[in-house]
Amino acid sequence: MRLSKLLFLTGLFGSLIAAACQTQKPLVLEYTKYQNEAAVPRISAEEAKKDYDAGNAVFVDSRGKTAFDAEHLPGAIVLAQNATGEYDFDTLPKGKKIIVYCS
Repeated sequence: MRLSKLLFLTGLFGSLIAAACQTQKPLVLEYTKYQNEAAVPRISAEEAKKDYDAGNAVFVDSRGKTAFDAEHLPGAIVLAQNATGEYDFDTLPKGKKIIVYCS
């Protein structure tokens, strides 16, 4: 009887460890192209912070590098520009909500 309980508990413990070690599925967000600026959704600062704190979002400062260097939100990034002045969107993290802000 004791051996069967031990085997049961060992199996249960192993199952719990296996379940805990499962990786979470990455957040999948679809790209949406908006017709104009008015169509772009707006969120509150509280919603933005909640998404950022949960690791689901990144803050992108839409001002230039000079303004960004002077002051920006903690953890925010600024998009780099290439030699022709175009933004390098490939530097944005994949699978995260992009929250763009300005001053």
